[in-house]
Amino acid sequence: MTDQKDDDRLDDFFSRVILGKGVITCYYRFLREFKEVLDRNNLQFFAHSGTMLGCVRHQGMIPWDDDLDFMMEEVFEDQLLAVIPELEQLGILLKTGSVDGLYQFYCKNKSICNLDVYLQIDLFIGRREVVNGDLVVHYKSLEFKKWFPKRYIRVQDLYPLKHYKFGPLQVLGISNYQPYFNASGFSLDEAIVARHMGFDKFLSEIEELKVEGLYPITRPEILTYRHEVELEDINANPKISGERSSKTTVLTYGTFDLFHVGHIRLLKRLRALGDRLVVGVSTDEFNALKGKSSFFSYEERVEILKACEYVDEVIPENSWDQKKSDIADHDVQIFGMGSDWQQKFDELNELCKVVYLERTEDISTTDIKKALSRVVTGDFEGLESSLSQALMIVRRLGDSIGASRIEGPEERGLKIEG
Repeated sequence: MTDQKDDDRLDDFFSRVILGKGVITCYYRFLREFKEVLDRNNLQFFAHSGTMLGCVRHQGMIPWDDDLDFMMEEVFEDQLLAVIPELEQLGILLKTGSVDGLYQFYCKNKSICNLDVYLQIDLFIGRREVVNGDLVVHYKSLEFKKWFPKRYIRVQDLYPLKHYKFGPLQVLGISNYQPYFNASGFSLDEAIVARHMGFDKFLSEIEELKVEGLYPITRPEILTYRHEVELEDINANPKISGERSSKTTVLTYGTFDLFHVGHIRLLKRLRALGDRLVVGVSTDEFNALKGKSSFFSYEERVEILKACEYVDEVIPENSWDQKKSDIADHDVQIFGMGSDWQQKFDELNELCKVVYLERTEDISTTDIKKALSRVVTGDFEGLESSLSQALMIVRRLGDSIGASRIEGPEERGLKIEG
């Protein structure tokens, strides 16, 4: 069992490492279009690698995975080449320069995905061969066979292919997957977090989690988590950049340390611009990268903001470059910051409206910290002395009154309720 501090630590890490629901929804839509073309042309393919693990452990896409993995036997390869023009008409393009035995498809169709993200499906070609007396399907690619020599599937375990729930879709997968999982090092009882892009920034944190005994991840609610995406979500046409939601979402960022009236007034004005205000709060780790430190921890600052009536949602700010994906994931129409950031985020105008609001004069967290830094021990000692003298005067006044009693409410004929 982990204590609350460990749970909060994992929750924070998990919230930052997973892909947004909007990205996952686009992946399901991408896969559906890809699958419909291959199914229509009788090209049989099945879930492989992390996608097969997602079918079993998450019943959908692993939330921190950033591609989809499938395999088809070599007998279908020529037919696959023949349908590539059909895929291209849908804006599903073949990546050039891939290794032999691997076809990598990426999406350029804005009606499939309107987000500024890269989506990729890896389709491996499987070749039959005999390993230790068993007929197996292994990578055709010599490079992948070298990298993953044990990641083959016995034909008797592979067939008949089985239907698996994959989010709102159904995909074919390995019938008896356990021997393949065992040989590949895939576990249903613990999770190793990995992805291809933007992952280096998490490596040092993962090492810390290992030392703390929190990694690999074993908490069930994280281990099996998936974004709940319904079929109607992928059937709906995504909004193309420039279209507006029926509700206006405003997004802002900040550290929000030593929460003060200037913060309240800024958040109130931002919330008045729309129907919903999302606030990105700089994590302690991101502040450290910026050379800053806060008096209150990230968790405390989040709690304070969630208690503010003008804030609808709080999200972690982990890097400078997350703003574009946050705008897409949260369907943001207005990006707002204080006037001290004037012109710094004008590039986001291509995604939404950018506004800079005037700050409250004569109040800022920086000013408060500077003022506190000038307070020295002698000042506190002087204040304590003054308070002691005042208390002594009050006591002497009380003594001078002597036995005469000050009338209370009852003596004045007033009724006290309760």
